[in-house]
Amino acid sequence: MQISKILNNNVVITEKDQAEVVAMGRGLAFGKKIGDDIAVDKIEKCYTLQGDESSRIDELLAGIPDEIFVITDKVITLAKEKIPGKINDSLFLSLADHINATQLRASDGFVIKNFLLWDIKRFFPTEFSIGKKAVADIAKKFDLPHLLDTDDEAGFIAMHIVNSELGRGNSSASELTKLMEEMLTIVKYSLKVAINEEDIFFQRFVTHLKFFSERVLLDDGTTLPNSDDSLFEMIVERFPESYETTLKIVGFLNKTRGYQVSKDEQTYLTIHLARIVPQTT
Repeated sequence: MQISKILNNNVVITEKDQAEVVAMGRGLAFGKKIGDDIAVDKIEKCYTLQGDESSRIDELLAGIPDEIFVITDKVITLAKEKIPGKINDSLFLSLADHINATQLRASDGFVIKNFLLWDIKRFFPTEFSIGKKAVADIAKKFDLPHLLDTDDEAGFIAMHIVNSELGRGNSSASELTKLMEEMLTIVKYSLKVAINEEDIFFQRFVTHLKFFSERVLLDDGTTLPNSDDSLFEMIVERFPESYETTLKIVGFLNKTRGYQVSKDEQTYLTIHLARIVPQTT
């Protein structure tokens, strides 16, 4: 592996399997120049770049201090631990750029309001908790205690993580949040109950709704097969009120997005809704 770009003494760009890679390691580029071989035993972390990211390396990473790369790597490492198998390496570039811009704005006394914060907190609590830890690290490293006065920045970092989870297509955290809010509104008005959002059954429903919403947003035109008609019919008969709400969601998705909700998906939605009702009446 040879150095193609040097970002600082600890971060370089190289190539592996015909893809550009951000390689990190203490003193990795010390005394080195472009074209020199990398000491593989010094590489501590690698992030593989995809698509048009390679052409944006200079634009996104130019002038970013090493401390930002360290914090970014720490955030991604924690995210991969908490959300295994879903975090894309492309998060490194966008998150490093975002965190650097955040600390520059905060140094000048500016903090941007996050208008999706309330939804982010309730829909993506794991990602939000990671964002909180990241903000604490930024505030400590750059002596910006006022960053801790609000949760806005933690929400923005959480959105970057959610975007990485989506992984492909043009879907984004804001789209996912909007879709989940739309379906929750249908649920609340249809069931006509005061939902306790701290209840474990509601939290499980939100988790299911998140994954279901991801499938809707990433829809490639195919529909999940209907595997068990007998189970579907039993659930419909047993929980008619909840199934009526499911049908409203089905109609909404078909009308607004052309998404065909399979019987399996209807079954799982109905079961989750049925668990909410007795806990909120």
